[in-house]
Amino acid sequence: MKNFTMEDLKRLSDIEDDLCISMYMPTEPGAATVDEQRIRFKNLLRKAEKEIQENGANKKMLYEMVEQGRRLLENDYFWRYQSSGLAVFLAAGTFLFYKLPVSFEEEFVAGKRFYVKPLIPLFMADGRFYVLALSQKEVRLFSCTRYNAMEIDLVDVPEGIAESLKYDSKQYQLQFHTGAAGGGGNRPAIFHGHGVSVDDNKDELLRYFQDMDRGLSDILPEQEVPLVLAGVEYLLPIFKEASSYRRVMKEVVRGNPETLRAEELHQKAWEIVRPELEKSQREDKKRYRELAGKGYTAAGVQTVVPHAAYGRVDTLFIDIDARRPGSFDPDKNETAVFDEDSTDGEDLLDLAAVETIKHSGKVYALTKDQMPEEHAAAAAILRY
Repeated sequence: MKNFTMEDLKRLSDIEDDLCISMYMPTEPGAATVDEQRIRFKNLLRKAEKEIQENGANKKMLYEMVEQGRRLLENDYFWRYQSSGLAVFLAAGTFLFYKLPVSFEEEFVAGKRFYVKPLIPLFMADGRFYVLALSQKEVRLFSCTRYNAMEIDLVDVPEGIAESLKYDSKQYQLQFHTGAAGGGGNRPAIFHGHGVSVDDNKDELLRYFQDMDRGLSDILPEQEVPLVLAGVEYLLPIFKEASSYRRVMKEVVRGNPETLRAEELHQKAWEIVRPELEKSQREDKKRYRELAGKGYTAAGVQTVVPHAAYGRVDTLFIDIDARRPGSFDPDKNETAVFDEDSTDGEDLLDLAAVETIKHSGKVYALTKDQMPEEHAAAAAILRY
């Protein structure tokens, strides 16, 4: 497993084919729920096979992708080490899966492109941040959302500063293991780095943290995701000096993090990062209200979808809990909205999100009471 980035979201949004299948399900770490989770996933794969049989043009290649999923069913390690949600995407020649720190409702969606709306909260105010806990005996890294924290294990990090100085920094790195198509046996993201056995020598600490920073740069490529440090005060300034990461939060969780459970670290870090994460959402909703009625906003899926398709949406707000089935003909610039309980068409809210992402716009998936336009499931700030 690897961190799910905006580049991954864009990649999914760019894929269009005769049949694209998106599967979401809730998961839990630990042995107690392994069998239940396997059964749930097996049932989703059966739905995929039925969909391919009825609607797939390239059946042979699509069935090969289903086989990738069956390999995952046989992988004990994969199911034992889960996060809060699993998202799987299947098309001819494509099989992608992501263990994510978001608990999804079970969903199965088949269409001409992948269904990405459940992923959008990962990139909003309730989106991601990191916590790096530094202590004398261990280093822990967490990928967090508003709702939970998932520990990422450090691999091949020496057991302490004294040990680390025996090696040239090029001889070891932090390693990140990922599952991918054809790799049903790969380990999920694991990051075992026990050990900063600290003495009082700042130069040695600095060298250790510089080595750590080189490895972290491979694991944390998104420099704009906030990173909260936790640790005793004399370690943190030295780490900041060594770190090349751009968005290290100024405020820290002080004290020995060895005494804090993951949930406690997460809560303390969330209080630090929350104002920063919510700031842009507040500012964009304010901007929408200031521009409303001046020709630079749109509301309602029938109006918003064409703007999104032609790259005119700068910022999109959609109701995460709503579904607006329908169709859009880009040649005729016509949007048809079906009854809300219709099984035909596609979710136009998801389409608006995909098109906005393709054109480098910003998307917020909000609850109904958070929407800037009270009676609209979609609202947008336009570029022109």
